[in-house]
Order: sequence, then structure tokens, then C-alpha cells
Amino acid sequence: MKYIILSILAVMVMFGISFVVTGVISKRLKKKLPRFLQFLISLLGCLLLSFVAGFVYLSIHYSVQEEALEVLSDPAGAIITRIDGGYFVDGSGETVALIFYPGAKVDTEAYLPLMKQIADNDVDCFLADMPMRMAIFDKNAADKFITNYNYDCWMIGGHSMGGMVAAKYAKEHPDMIDGVVLLAAYPTEKLSDSTGLLSVYGTEDKILDRKQYDDAKKFFPSHYTQIAIVGGNHSQFGNYGFQSGDGVANITTREEQTQTAFAIVSFSKEIG
Repeated sequence: MKYIILSILAVMVMFGISFVVTGVISKRLKKKLPRFLQFLISLLGCLLLSFVAGFVYLSIHYSVQEEALEVLSDPAGAIITRIDGGYFVDGSGETVALIFYPGAKVDTEAYLPLMKQIADNDVDCFLADMPMRMAIFDKNAADKFITNYNYDCWMIGGHSMGGMVAAKYAKEHPDMIDGVVLLAAYPTEKLSDSTGLLSVYGTEDKILDRKQYDDAKKFFPSHYTQIAIVGGNHSQFGNYGFQSGDGVANITTREEQTQTAFAIVSFSKEIG
């Protein structure tokens, strides 16, 4: 909700700037523009400024750390393959799969180490690419995986904004999704009680709004599992470095991801 409010305020400010600039230009030209024409020019200027500002905002993102890419060439354990729409992390499991949506403005590949740990323990993973690294632009990215692959049990999840979008997909497809995995995220609509839910967050997370998280529990299914990783923060669910505004973790990235993978694998056994 706060992102929507901020976006509206930003558009209003840019429209105001465009309107003032248009007025100044008309005075300099010593030709008073009709009010409707000034409004139209201001609106077009606002749209142009919004497009440029949005493009710049989305272009600044969190890049995957080089060491995370080493899993691509690791011959041991799960095999990572580039497929249409993202990555397939194929482990020894055959019945349960997790579709994962990355966090906002984070490279897809930053979550490969976590996905590999999960797949090494019998839960295959599909890591989805997102347009401009924003899950909100492709909520239904899971469709292509579910359509093209056959598993008895499907889970969907994500990190931060990716988790919120994944939860929305699960809400709209309760007949297709057996479990939801939220990492430092929460649903914004009521999930079906037939859908399992695992919620994981770090105790040092300063980005997750805990008040909104607690308020969102009314959208949780009647039975859910919640795990707080002691010493973990928001950033270390992926390998993209420290996220601005986050708390300092007291455990390593590897340890946070190992605990997360264990929680997800255990959860898959409960619902699978």
C-alpha cells in the first residue's frame, strides 16, 4: 500500500512541475496558452517524466554476487538448466516442486544457491525470471512451469515482493497449488485453508514491516508454519549483497540459506 501511495504522490508532484514549467514557458513566449492546452501539455510532460523516472528506478538493481554463479558449473548434486522463463534446478526428487519468484529489483540468479540446496534434498525448483526484475509484472509466471512439467505436489513461493505476488497466484489457483513459501513476505488476500503455508523471516530483518506482517496473519490459512531464523536478515535469502535499510545479520548467508532450505524441505514433506 505504501508503494501505491508514494507512486501517486510522485505522479502528482511531477504533474505539478510540468504545469509550472508549461506556465513559465508560455509567459516567456508572451503567449498565454488556453487552460485546457496547458493541462494537456502538462499531462504529457508528467507521463514523460514518470516514464524516465520509472526506467531509471528499475534499472538500478541488486546484482548477483559472482560466487553465487559457481553453482552453475557445480557437477555435484542438482543440475541447473536454463529454460524458457527462468531456471530449472533438477534434483533427485520426482514428486514435489517449488516455483520461486525473486525479490524486487534482484537478479534471478541471486537465488540459485538457495534453490540448489533445496533441490539437493528432493524438492525440484523452478526459479522464475521477471520483467524488469519485478514479480508484479508477471504474476502468472508459474503457469508455464505447471503446464510443461508434471509433479504430484506444487508449491509456490518467493522473497519479499516476490512472495507477496506468489501468494496472490496461490490464492487465485487453490486447485493447482498445495503450499505457499514466503520468505520475509506476507499475503495481501485470504489464502484457502486447503493450501499449506510456510512463513520464514530473519530476526534481524529491518525491511520487512512487522506490523503489516502481523496484520496480514488474518490472510493466513487456518494451519501454517512460521519460522524465525535467529540472526538472519532480509538480504541473505539471496546472494546479492547487503540491501539498503536492512539489519546486520549475525549468521552467514550460507547458514541462513541452509536453515531456510531445511524448513522448506520439511514443509514439503508435510504437505506432499
